[in-house]
Amino acid sequence: MRKYHAPNHLHIVRKKSARFLLRQLCAVRRLCAVSQLTQTMYILHESLDLVCIATVASDNIKTGPMIQLWIMARNVHPVESRRTGHDATLQCAGCPYASNKGCYVSPLPLMALYRTYKNGGYSHLQMGSPEWDSFFRGASVRFGAYGNPSHLPLEMIENIANLSVSHTGYFHDWNIMPVPLAKAYGKYFMASCEPSNVAFAQNLGLRTFTVVPEAPSDNRFGIECLADKSGLQCIDCGLCDGNSRSANRSLPLPSVWIKAHGYQTEKAIANLN
Repeated sequence: MRKYHAPNHLHIVRKKSARFLLRQLCAVRRLCAVSQLTQTMYILHESLDLVCIATVASDNIKTGPMIQLWIMARNVHPVESRRTGHDATLQCAGCPYASNKGCYVSPLPLMALYRTYKNGGYSHLQMGSPEWDSFFRGASVRFGAYGNPSHLPLEMIENIANLSVSHTGYFHDWNIMPVPLAKAYGKYFMASCEPSNVAFAQNLGLRTFTVVPEAPSDNRFGIECLADKSGLQCIDCGLCDGNSRSANRSLPLPSVWIKAHGYQTEKAIANLN
């Protein structure tokens, strides 16, 4: 008769305790780093048309307390940008939900960020400076709380990814840029997809994050977003980090799907069908 072995609950407890202690250590380091800075919002990058603003004080229940990066037009108010379709040609290029056609991002935080930016309320954080390193080291970062983070230089993205303990990122303009460039950004970001183009993105070797109108009946889109399925916050999950970790695994991490959500859900579903 086969001898019964009780489950090793002590091993499970130790594993969870180790994870908890690591999270606490990172949190302490994060608080110490931020306390040395004078603000919780900074300009990371500016181009002729765009600005990237980083915010720390996030109350986003789904993501948890991650640094949020917002990519916005420099000289067009976000409400006007979305109303006229300007966003679809710039910060949100490639996204079918741009221009108020299903975007889940509320205009309220965009309006507040833009107003403070135009009033000169944010300082610049210089990549490579001690302040930059303190800001990102040990943090979890959400690239693209709004806008395509692929507007940021690859050198900057790599630097932030290396300093942080985890990151998430999504870019919707992967299919309107040269394939080598899409693959370069795909190292760090998920290709934002719809059911109609997910196979194309996956054939390029990109991991995908697909918005669907309803739960799929097969696994071609990967697994359901764990925030929706299990209530796991992005800061604890970290699955949506492109191919950066898959390169060191025998099997790549799965792609992810999520049902249309947000205050414009009906519009999003209409644009999917």
